[in-house]
Amino acid sequence: FGSENELEALGTLIARKLSVMRAKMEITWEHLRAGALKGVILDADGSVLYNLFEEFSITQKSVNFSLTTATTEIITKCLEVKRHIEDNLRGEFMTGILCLCSQGFFDALTTHPKVKEAYARWQQGQLLFTDNRTNFTFAGITFEEYRGQATDLNGTVRKFIADDEAQFFPLGTASTFRTYFAPADFNETANTLGQPLYAKQAPRKFDRGTDLHIQSNPLPICT
Repeated sequence: FGSENELEALGTLIARKLSVMRAKMEITWEHLRAGALKGVILDADGSVLYNLFEEFSITQKSVNFSLTTATTEIITKCLEVKRHIEDNLRGEFMTGILCLCSQGFFDALTTHPKVKEAYARWQQGQLLFTDNRTNFTFAGITFEEYRGQATDLNGTVRKFIADDEAQFFPLGTASTFRTYFAPADFNETANTLGQPLYAKQAPRKFDRGTDLHIQSNPLPICT
């Protein structure tokens, strides 16, 4: 049994278990935030909780980059995205635009003849020798390959950005993207400001174990 006493061993085990539970909670936050970026807040099973476009009576803007067509002017597509975001900031400001891409979209973009031609002239072909998946800038937009995904209770892997799709959004805004937290449903947290995470432990009957409870009540939203 080693040199630790029972209480020290139990405390270490509980801390390790809570760490694993928190990591799973952070995946849930990522899932919800990705949904808020896409304008659709999804439940764990993939069903729609809220469609923000319907809630705010906004028509979603979609741009077909036509990356399978060699003659497509990609810079024109990028400018269409930028102008739409700039026209709809509604008094907000931004410092740039980030695009989270699926693997297929990113590969098709960076290997497109028009993009390769532009980089060959501007950066002397550096695109061909470096991995730009986390910081590839073209036409004033930063493109990043995003591989966020999670497995639901049925074992189905759900990608946060669908294959061959990408999501554009402004950076550096003051209040466009917010996350609100509601308090936990405990007596001591009623009528208090919500915290990101709550954790509790309770001994089982006859001290035959300890039950752990962790919860978070977030609402990430694009206002």
